[in-house]
Amino acid sequence: MEFYKVIKERISIRKYQKKNIDDSQIDYILECGHAAPTAGNLQPWEFIIIKDIAMKKKIINTTFVGNQKNSLKHQQWLIGAPVFIVVCADKDRISSRYGEEGEESVKKLAYLDCSACIENMLLAVVDLKLGSCYISGFKEDKLAKALKLPPHLEAVAFIPIGYIKGNIIKCSKRPLKEVIHREFYKK
Repeated sequence: MEFYKVIKERISIRKYQKKNIDDSQIDYILECGHAAPTAGNLQPWEFIIIKDIAMKKKIINTTFVGNQKNSLKHQQWLIGAPVFIVVCADKDRISSRYGEEGEESVKKLAYLDCSACIENMLLAVVDLKLGSCYISGFKEDKLAKALKLPPHLEAVAFIPIGYIKGNIIKCSKRPLKEVIHREFYKK
């Protein structure tokens, strides 16, 4: 697919067909994520692929809706996706080079690198004519426990992936001219 078209067609999908994703498609998505830019070429990402329904339910039970972190409501729609890819940041990899900058700097670099990786994966999903959604609304401690993450790994986000079901509703973006500033910020 043409690059610009891939970017323009990327949207958050929350309904999926009951159709499995091939391992070759997952590999392509992971390869695209792995090709992302990264500070000091440290590549701090680790990927956890989840297909098992019981494990997906554990993951869903760590989520919350909107900004309602203490709500008992979970993002139940996720169960329709045949696969989740959880992207974790290895903080030790970053600390090995940038640790002297402090914990806040390490966390920032981990999130920046992993977010670039995730965006590459989201675009790869569109290129494969699949759908996905960037999920960051989860309780970190509960997700870490469900995934049995060691202390140096932190889940940054996960993406459900599947074949799109139903009509696609594209949200509008702010006009580009409203967010461009020349030389300095002007309101």
